[in-house]
Amino acid sequence: MKGTKNMPGQKMEDDKVTYKSGAARSTMDVRWDLLCEEFIRDMAVVMKEGADRYGDHNWKQGVPEGVTVNHLIEHLYRWQEGDRGELHLAKIAVNAMFLDYYERYGVVVE
Repeated sequence: MKGTKNMPGQKMEDDKVTYKSGAARSTMDVRWDLLCEEFIRDMAVVMKEGADRYGDHNWKQGVPEGVTVNHLIEHLYRWQEGDRGELHLAKIAVNAMFLDYYERYGVVVE
């Protein structure tokens, strides 16, 4: 299935946990409960803004690496300067996600 290759959490472990109630579940190889929900929501807000402007999944077509890195660094600098008028940290994370996707799936754009 496209989009799940080498994804954490893709496979449930064979190990089982049995609870006091007698119910049993497979263990997972990831801990989603350790992620900051607000930050994930901020990333989703950034992705919605991009989808509204450029179309759903437009970014998956690929953007040159240098352009993506420049956007990431620009948001880092703005955040370091104290600008809190945008979701700069979420935009950094989203650009890092783009780079990870391009590397993971071999998307290369010159």
